[in-house]
Amino acid sequence: MTHSTEKLKIFHVIDSGGLYGAEVVLLNLMLAQQALGLKPQLVSIGTPENETKPVERRAAALSLPVFPVRMSAGLNFVGACRLLRLSRGEEGPVLLHSHGYKGNILLGLLPMAWRRQPLVTTLHGWTWTGQLSRMMVYEWFDALSLRLIDHVVLVNEKMAEHPRLRVLPQARRSVICNGISPIESKCIESAIYPESIREFCQRRFTILGVGRLSKEKNFTSLVRVTAALVREDFDLQLILLGEGRGRDELTALAANEGIVDRVLMPGYVEDVGTCMADCRIFAMPSLTEGLPIALLEAMQAGIPIVATRVGGIPSALAEGECGLLVSSGDDEELKNAIFEIYRNPDAARTRAGLASRRVRENYSSNRMAQEYLDVYQRVLTGIRA
Repeated sequence: MTHSTEKLKIFHVIDSGGLYGAEVVLLNLMLAQQALGLKPQLVSIGTPENETKPVERRAAALSLPVFPVRMSAGLNFVGACRLLRLSRGEEGPVLLHSHGYKGNILLGLLPMAWRRQPLVTTLHGWTWTGQLSRMMVYEWFDALSLRLIDHVVLVNEKMAEHPRLRVLPQARRSVICNGISPIESKCIESAIYPESIREFCQRRFTILGVGRLSKEKNFTSLVRVTAALVREDFDLQLILLGEGRGRDELTALAANEGIVDRVLMPGYVEDVGTCMADCRIFAMPSLTEGLPIALLEAMQAGIPIVATRVGGIPSALAEGECGLLVSSGDDEELKNAIFEIYRNPDAARTRAGLASRRVRENYSSNRMAQEYLDVYQRVLTGIRA
């Protein structure tokens, strides 16, 4: 195997459920890798009934190579062999880079004699639920695959404290923070931004939440806090950008709290950047996170931020210098932080300015791509514990 990274082809493997943080990070990385002279390619896994996925459409719009691969769900090792055949059809050095448990399991559990190409994985927000379910089986196989993958990349230092990750040899794991690309921001600016969203945001002081409508994002807390502030005669409202299984619960909660007219959930919106410009607070009440790209986008946009002390959030916000930090699951702390931004906008703007400078200096996609290249070079030269 050649050790040179000249014209290295990276097959980025992902089973995407939308265009959220991990997908945006991946596209940012691929664009920056192209600038370094590498040849990144998106291998998008899906089931036969899947039509073109959002990440595939966005990659094509950015002129990034896309290979949709459809296979039946589950532990489909025939499908894994199809992925290998796809990569083996390329000339020159090839490296496999998985983003998520599906790629980890399909490729990581294959014997190295079959796989042959080196395999790197990025854990964008790895958790272990420990709950008895079909997902627990996938989690178990995912944890097993990490012991067999050539190199594991974590997106924040806190992840390394997890018992199932701490056992990985230090020589085979790295921390690479997510990066945001100005190119991605320009691409978003060309997206369609519904006028109805702009009209809603311009009515009154608007709090913004971005992400899947799922339990770990804890948007129920944000709805309750918004309702509490409205009852105290604060003229504010809430918009949640994203889609997910929690929509019905959030809709019912807003109705029970009497703020249906103060909560808008328009679904997934590509033009998050423009929406941030129309809002007054970016709130991230998550119970668990890796290093969320939505947070970096909010920092770049210069919108005041309140977020929980989980995952890589405290480090990104310089332990509170660039945004207010609250305990996860604590509605009262979240309410007080939103009130602080509401009543003291000058201090909030100062923190937002520091956040904007910090993301430019420390969380660029160019820096991220160079750090990944360093990992690739270590793997290609066989540096393993």
